[in-house]
Amino acid sequence: MRTRNRIAPPPSLNRPIRGGAFGVLALVATAMACDGTPRGRDLPLPAGRKVSEISVRLDVPSSGSPSVSVLAFRAEVLGFQSDDVLGVVDPLVASAPDAHCELRDVADTARRLRGHGGNINLEDVGNIAVEVGGHPALLRPTPRVYPDDASIVAGVIAEAGPTDLANFPTVMAIGSLGPEGLLSRIPLTVPDAPRVLGGDGAPVGAVARFDANGDLSLQVTGPGQPFVELRPFGATLAIACPVGSSGRVTIPADMIERLGHLSRKVPVAVDAVSRQSHLVRVGGQPTRLSLEIRASTVLELRQ
Repeated sequence: MRTRNRIAPPPSLNRPIRGGAFGVLALVATAMACDGTPRGRDLPLPAGRKVSEISVRLDVPSSGSPSVSVLAFRAEVLGFQSDDVLGVVDPLVASAPDAHCELRDVADTARRLRGHGGNINLEDVGNIAVEVGGHPALLRPTPRVYPDDASIVAGVIAEAGPTDLANFPTVMAIGSLGPEGLLSRIPLTVPDAPRVLGGDGAPVGAVARFDANGDLSLQVTGPGQPFVELRPFGATLAIACPVGSSGRVTIPADMIERLGHLSRKVPVAVDAVSRQSHLVRVGGQPTRLSLEIRASTVLELRQ
C-alpha cells in the first residue's frame, strides 16, 4: 500500500487498482450487493469473447511530481460488451460526457455486467514493459490477484507503479520484454497534460477554497478534448462535465448538492482528464492500449 505525501489525500487514494488502494473497489462491490438493477443499453456478447488491455495512467498533481502507473490484463468476457471491460476492472475509467454534466456512480458498469448475468475472468498479460522518456528504468508490470468484486470479476492482473517521475514525459514505448530490453517496440507520443484553472484563468493552488453556494466555474487548458471529474475523496459518486470550446466548464450547484454531505466535509478532487486509445499488437496479440492523463487539484467547498 502506497500513500503519496501531499497536503491533502491525493486522487490515487480513490483508485481501486493502481496505487495499491482498494477502497473504492470495496464500495463498488458493496453497492452492487445492495442494488442489482440492470442499467444502460449494453447487449450481450457470445460467451468466451477475449480481449487484451494495457492501460497507462499519468497523474499530474497541482503540487508534487508527476507519476505513472500501468495496468495490463487479458480477459475472457461473458455476457457483456468488450469495450466496457477496462471500465469494470478499473472503475475510474469512464468515457467523456457527451454534452452536459453527468452524475456518475463508479459501480454502474459493474452493475450492468451483473444485470446481464456476465462475468470477467482475468489473466496476467505477462512479459511486457513500458519505457517512459526521461525515466532510467523500464516499468515491468507484475502479477497480482484482483480483489473480489461481487463474484463477477476474478483472476490475475499485471500492475506497475505508481512511479514518481522527475518530469512529465513527452514520449513512451511499450512492447514485449526480451533479454536486452523491449521487443517489437511501439512508440507513443504523449500529449501535453491538461491543466485546471480558476474561473478567472488564475492558477489553482494546492488546496483552493471555493464558494459552494453557486455554480463552480473553472477553465481547462490542454490539447484534445479533456473533461472534468469532481469527486469527494472516498466517494463512489462523481460529477463528470465536458469542457466547452473556450476551455470553460461550469459545474451546476444543484449537481454538487446531489453529491451529498461528503462534499461539505472532506476535500474534493477535481481532475482534468484526457484519454486516447490505440489498437496495437503486443507479443503477437491484438491489444487495446489506453493512455490517460489526469491533472489533479484539491478544492475545499464552502457554504
